Amino acid sequence: MPGFAVVVVTVALAAVPAMATQEGSKPERRASRRGSDRGPDLHRWRLTRHGFGRLKVGLSRTKIERRTGRPLRFAYNTGSCAIWSIRGVRGLSIMTTRGRLARVDVTRGTWRTSLGVRLGDSERTVRSRYRRVRRRQHAYDPDGEYLIVRGRKRRIVFETNGDDEITGFRGGRVPEVMYIEGCA
Repeated sequence: MPGFAVVVVTVALAAVPAMATQEGSKPERRASRRGSDRGPDLHRWRLTRHGFGRLKVGLSRTKIERRTGRPLRFAYNTGSCAIWSIRGVRGLSIMTTRGRLARVDVTRGTWRTSLGVRLGDSERTVRSRYRRVRRRQHAYDPDGEYLIVRGRKRRIVFETNGDDEITGFRGGRVPEVMYIEGCA
């Protein structure tokens, strides 16, 4: 008789979710891992030599859109290199070469690197947080510089102005991360 009771309880518990669905109510959908239809909060992501948050060098456009939860908007291209923006996101751009993520640029906003450097910070801040920083003369600003955080095949490049403040930065694969005019 105890075996019969276990069977009855098991059948009853299995029937409860089925009965709720049969009564016309739709089954509840699980909450998305992203938390909303707009995708993840990209402001929690940080720029590194390897990409930006979950966007790593080498990802395809489709995977970039999936991971951000937003479509890319085409800006321009030169041969196999293309520049994209992320719809609804200001101050970030994506460079792809041969359809794969090559670098991410920050030009405005409150975006940060993994070590907390952001636009408006000083060269001293960059040097205090990164080792092996090299300096190179800026191509267009005679008082500005590029501060380059080197890696074997990936880098972060900070641009400074004559007032010693970070005006832009980018991370990604060599040689693309070293291009000074987008795809050139």
